[in-house]
Amino acid sequence: MASIFSERMFAGFEPEMGASADALGLSRELFRRTDYEYSLENYFALLDHVAAQGCPDIGFKVGSRLALTDIGALGHAVQAAPTVGHGLDLIARYFFVLAHGNIMRVHAGLDVALLSYEHTQLYQGLHIQDVEMAMSYLKNVVAVLSDRQLDSPLAVEFTHARPLYAGQLETFFGCRLSFNRRANRLHYPKSVLVVKNPRADPSLLTALEFYLAQRIKARESENDLLAEVRHFISISLSDGGAEIGAVAHSLGMGERTLQRRLAAVGAVFSDLLEEVRRATGIEYVSYSNLSFTEIAPMLGYSESSAFSRAFRRWTG
Repeated sequence: MASIFSERMFAGFEPEMGASADALGLSRELFRRTDYEYSLENYFALLDHVAAQGCPDIGFKVGSRLALTDIGALGHAVQAAPTVGHGLDLIARYFFVLAHGNIMRVHAGLDVALLSYEHTQLYQGLHIQDVEMAMSYLKNVVAVLSDRQLDSPLAVEFTHARPLYAGQLETFFGCRLSFNRRANRLHYPKSVLVVKNPRADPSLLTALEFYLAQRIKARESENDLLAEVRHFISISLSDGGAEIGAVAHSLGMGERTLQRRLAAVGAVFSDLLEEVRRATGIEYVSYSNLSFTEIAPMLGYSESSAFSRAFRRWTG
């Protein structure tokens, strides 16, 4: 069962959300306990129910007020990261610890860094509140880790239609917002990734990364293997880490073990890598204003000509 841990995400929101939790048969412990685990279906249903009961901006309200550490050990690790880029990479890599069905990716081009948020194939339904909560939280992460040097992104894209409270979103993000887009993305200058975090704590980060790596293994199941491999390929494309050894290490196993387990479900790592590159490359070419030169390094190609040849092979 795909699930999510409560952590402190909804702490303080029981007055707005308690009645909806009751209506859905959810324990109000999810507002009080950090280790309360419930299904992603119930998580989405809770946000949707609250929105339908007169609080359509509940996701934005929660996300904009979240402290970095309100998502538990992962948030504490992010707060201890040495740079903004490292903190974002931690979220991308270990989001499975918090929730099975949600994905955050960082793709760095020549001049721009794109932070994208989406659901896995199991959860393709549009959940506006979850999207706005995640995107607001990511904006806060960059602002806090950069010590407010980058308090606003360059642009923000949402897949849903412009809501009635769009003015509040524009004030919060402080930039141009686009709706009815193909993807949920925050645009930042690439330079943000190397901005140092004044609150970095190397010792704490080491301990928390060990803990999170163990939690990844504990959350793994056979049904999740292909999704997790695709996930780690996707988040590692632009930093050159989308290799079978690196992905196996992220999953807490050896390279040969991963090869064997993929073979058992009829999969080959190189095919999965090509699949992710193809889907991501076609997505960016079709639904963004980025050039081939900008997209190539996001997919791990050292030269735009290599990406051009691959794109020609994929699309004819």
